[in-house]
Amino acid sequence: MRWLKSLLSVLLLVVAAGVILATALSDHTDDYGQVSLPQGGIVHLPKGTVVVYFSQLGPNSDPIQQASVPLAFQVFPAGGGNPVPVSSQNGAVSATASQRSETVGELGAVAKLAVPSAGDYTVTASTSLPPGSSFLKFGTNASSAILQKWHLLVGLILASILLALIPTPRPKRRWEDDGGAPTGWSSDSRAPYAG
Repeated sequence: MRWLKSLLSVLLLVVAAGVILATALSDHTDDYGQVSLPQGGIVHLPKGTVVVYFSQLGPNSDPIQQASVPLAFQVFPAGGGNPVPVSSQNGAVSATASQRSETVGELGAVAKLAVPSAGDYTVTASTSLPPGSSFLKFGTNASSAILQKWHLLVGLILASILLALIPTPRPKRRWEDDGGAPTGWSSDSRAPYAG
């Protein structure tokens, strides 16, 4: 029983490490959807920071290579309202993007959105590229994706700790007399505790 408890506790920690590793090494560029350019479309975005990635088909598909043409886009709530604030990679607030990020975890990103509330958003864009040859992807980076799974990670780690703290009964040891005589109370009144 004791070995099973230890095995399960270690297994829960290995699962937590596996979740972190799998999330860190996964691609999160289109976690929230993508739209074809220049048509645009509708995406469902969560509240908070959303990273916008630009991708092209063909010879310009390398995310390290800078965008060959300027790109302008805006993101509006589907029900109408003011556009979502956009900040480009150099920190300027702009709806145009021509420079891709070379930051680890955000390779190929062109902007970040400060989404005020979760919901559907309409994306409009303009570019000189032919229709269907480029896309805007809405996602996040690896560190943010790991932070979004904090409930699962904390649960696995706490379960491992609690499982390790559960007491298990110790095995009982049987002592036998060397002489083979039965142990217990003696019927001799002069030696009540003799075995």
